[in-house]
Amino acid sequence: MGWVMNNRGQYTDFANIIRTSVLTLVTLLFLTSCASIAGKSYIEPASLNNENSAYIAIYRTKVAYHSLNPEKPFFYLDGLFLGKIGTGQYIIIRVNSGEHVLTSRESFMFFPASESGRVAGNFEAGKKYYLRYSKDLTSMFPVSSSSFYMSDRTSLMPASEEWFNKKK
Repeated sequence: MGWVMNNRGQYTDFANIIRTSVLTLVTLLFLTSCASIAGKSYIEPASLNNENSAYIAIYRTKVAYHSLNPEKPFFYLDGLFLGKIGTGQYIIIRVNSGEHVLTSRESFMFFPASESGRVAGNFEAGKKYYLRYSKDLTSMFPVSSSSFYMSDRTSLMPASEEWFNKKK
């Protein structure tokens, strides 16, 4: 293209300026979109008490498979973002008694992607509910002499308080 003089009196390639500008713009757009990746967050209503609410604990098992992956699954209550859970971690929330849907979404490049689990039910006031999320290796086989393919299964399902305490 051509040469342009910058603010320090030096000549710079015009194509280099365009590349740098585009890269800066893309970076800014990415960073501002990260703030709202997961959508609206769940905020516990101030009016909740033991007579009108239920506790829900969602935990992730301590399985070593996938534990080093920096991408964590996203969790939602009625479409509102609750958080992301790493291996052996948990989220405890209090909700109005009644019908609710809890879902998990797998992470793809740190964005919520496909739904991987769903639990719907009537949550009664004064009770505690436990949900178990797991990601388990189902098979692994060689593709070539230097690589292999792994497949896994995820699940979100009701669990017991004992399992919750052991993250089993």
